[in-house]
Amino acid sequence: MKIFSSLASLDAIRGSLLSPALKGIVVRMLGHFEYDPQEDGYVVLIEEGDLYRDLADLCLPYRLCEVPFEAVHMTEGHYCAIYLANNQFAITFLIPDADWVQGELRKHLESLVD
Repeated sequence: MKIFSSLASLDAIRGSLLSPALKGIVVRMLGHFEYDPQEDGYVVLIEEGDLYRDLADLCLPYRLCEVPFEAVHMTEGHYCAIYLANNQFAITFLIPDADWVQGELRKHLESLVD
């Protein structure tokens, strides 16, 4: 799991296989002048080993397949799933549409995709 909470955190994906469109999602969320990750949220890239872990690192009492996403859509081969904690704080999850995304998680995402 990679957590992007500042533009400097984009260094974690330098040279990655993420498309420019997905990098654009991160930049759009984090590039606002008055952005504060504690108040506004962040972007999380889910990786293969994250499938069954709890989300305590994100202060969420859920497993990934239980998150009550507000919206889910497909972007560049990734599920882009938005969790809204309140009117201001959002976590944007980027989850690859890969073979390892299966079972409960795939069913959950597919049931919510726009």
